Amino acid sequence: MSPKCVFSLILVSLSRASLPAQTALSDKIEPVRTSVTVTGTRTATELDKSPVSTSLITREEIETRNLNQVDQALSLVEGVNAARAKGPSDSDFGVGLRGFAGTGGQYRTLVLLDGQPMNDSYIGNVNWALIPINELSRVEVARGPFSSLYGGNAMGGVINLITRPVEHRVIELFGQYGGQDTGNYTIHLADRFFQKLGLSFGYDRYQSDGYSNQPVLKTAITGTGAVPVTGITTWTTTGGGVNYQVGQRGPEWFNQKAFRGRAEYTFSPKTFASFQASHSNRGGGYDAYRSTAVTAQGQVVDTGLVSFADRSGVTRVVNLATSDYIGLPTGASVNTYQGQLLSEISAKWNIRVVGGINQTPTQWYVTPAAGSTLVSGAGTYTNQGSLAWYGNAQAGWNPNHRHQLIFGSETRHDDAHILADLVPSYASRANEGAVQTLANGTSFNQSEYVQDQIFITERLQLVAGGRYDYWHTDGGSTQRSATTGIITFPGRGATAVVGKLAAAYSLGNGLLLRASIGNAFRNPTTYELYRDLAFSSGSLSLANPNAKPERLISVDAGVKQFGRWANIDGSWYQNRTRDLIYSATDFVTDPTGRTTRRQNAGLARTRGIELAAMERPFSWLQLKQTYTFTDGIITENPLLPLTVGRNIPNVPRHMSSFILLLHRGRWTGSASGRYRGSVFSTDTNTDVVKGVPGSYSPSFTADITAGFRLTEKVTLTANAFNLLDRQYYQFYLSPPRQVFAGIRIRL
Repeated sequence: MSPKCVFSLILVSLSRASLPAQTALSDKIEPVRTSVTVTGTRTATELDKSPVSTSLITREEIETRNLNQVDQALSLVEGVNAARAKGPSDSDFGVGLRGFAGTGGQYRTLVLLDGQPMNDSYIGNVNWALIPINELSRVEVARGPFSSLYGGNAMGGVINLITRPVEHRVIELFGQYGGQDTGNYTIHLADRFFQKLGLSFGYDRYQSDGYSNQPVLKTAITGTGAVPVTGITTWTTTGGGVNYQVGQRGPEWFNQKAFRGRAEYTFSPKTFASFQASHSNRGGGYDAYRSTAVTAQGQVVDTGLVSFADRSGVTRVVNLATSDYIGLPTGASVNTYQGQLLSEISAKWNIRVVGGINQTPTQWYVTPAAGSTLVSGAGTYTNQGSLAWYGNAQAGWNPNHRHQLIFGSETRHDDAHILADLVPSYASRANEGAVQTLANGTSFNQSEYVQDQIFITERLQLVAGGRYDYWHTDGGSTQRSATTGIITFPGRGATAVVGKLAAAYSLGNGLLLRASIGNAFRNPTTYELYRDLAFSSGSLSLANPNAKPERLISVDAGVKQFGRWANIDGSWYQNRTRDLIYSATDFVTDPTGRTTRRQNAGLARTRGIELAAMERPFSWLQLKQTYTFTDGIITENPLLPLTVGRNIPNVPRHMSSFILLLHRGRWTGSASGRYRGSVFSTDTNTDVVKGVPGSYSPSFTADITAGFRLTEKVTLTANAFNLLDRQYYQFYLSPPRQVFAGIRIRL
């Protein structure tokens, strides 16, 4: 497919997901084979002709399912490893692709917002809670190594969040309220003026009183002489040991709001420019806790030495403190700015220039000190900030309808820091005191890339691309404690040359064979290079200023069958990752196993299968099923031979999902389910006990939604998330069933 200009290319990729109200409410589901994606090749490619493994989440699906978080849609895509531990308040939520974990950060999956990287400069994370789903037109997921087009982070793949363009006048209001006193309210306004100027504004508010997701666990010793109590429960640890539950932290509340403004101007049919800015912030904390330690007189105890009889009758003693029961308040804000210029400068040449800033002024949490209460007491205030400047200039050459050549230059400058200091009141975070720990680092990346996409024949398509990256880090420093000085590190640099070759061959009748081979890289983050952490449990997590970039080579093959009533997509892949950066347990300096260091493992191998099938038995009904098998192990690690042959942490072996979408007359609806197998959270795979706090257990959740079009402008909605009320652990206790009712108004 050869676009007439870059402007039309981008709009084609957006238009089918940004449907007018009448289309979105029709009783016919749009065939997916007519959809166009841009992420996998940086050019407009029809989904049923794509030479890479690509999936699409449309605006239609987002609205039908009445989703309020982006990951709720991503979790049903084949090959996507998404694990939200404790509902919307989970700030460590992440998404991984192609056998890579997302837990704790987006290290190896690149997340884009309209083509601009969103992974932060500190840890490579993306704060998904700050991305308003109502402002998205569609989500594209391209699986496999894409460093040849996008550079670092794109090892497992790329997720591109594409926002809603301004196509016509829109006034849209949506409100939803449900369990845990949870409310979700959105506004989207858009209009075009003089056929040239488009303006839009979006507002999103999400708030919840939350639920209690953390038991308070303590260790105990044998002994006597303490206050006798009852109500203490015995738990098995993930490693087979024993600890004791002395209470429950309070419900974790959550509050977020986001604003987005967009302006776009069509100078001529061949030149188009846009600018958008967004601001998001969130906050969270815990309400009153509950101690289960009760004396014979009925007095609830939450401080001091208490004794109890364990289930074997042995008297044990545990030391309680109110600070054990208090959760960590958190907050964050994110600002994003982006400008684009798209122009056709001749019949064969077009250009695309993008510049943007992704700023995290603050991402903080507070750790209450020993002796603190729910409303007062000292603490440690930890605040992380980052700033990323991004620029990309790309030119395209289209000599004919069967040939597209793109080449470009990309620049990114990142600055990240984190600082922990004492505060006299953890609740107010005012009057910061002595610095306890800090880490700083900056990095610069300059790259040049090229890709040639050509149809050799009407059936055979080849895509070949390459990229050169130069990376440099500077200004690295760390302070490990209040009693040590600041340690500085010299600057370092590295280069990478990566490429990808993909082919697709059409056998006719909708059957497409595809295969690819490519390599990728990822440079270490500020967190991996410079940040040392000491936890209240006594565990240590240490950085590695000498960490080397990770490098990967991957092969995959697949088959697609696109038909009128059914589609099938299957992929097989194998990755080999050299110098994989992960937290290795350091038994040499700490035989207890409580110290980890970020190290480059020798070699890791991941292979997997991704299957998706979609049927349309009727024009108003769509069914989809997925299955993902992942086999990832450490194959070589001289630093810790014990890990060789062990599973890569936080990657489930089996995942599967199904979804049903219905548009029939005035009714819309969906039903979905997702299974995620258990995972290991340690490199030694010693956390073998599942179904206990701190474990990562197998899980199945089911959701159901319904919508009824009351009038042409008003639709009533209803949702039930976790319909079966399944309770399991993803370290924290999972959210219970939530039921919502809502209304959508289009004027």
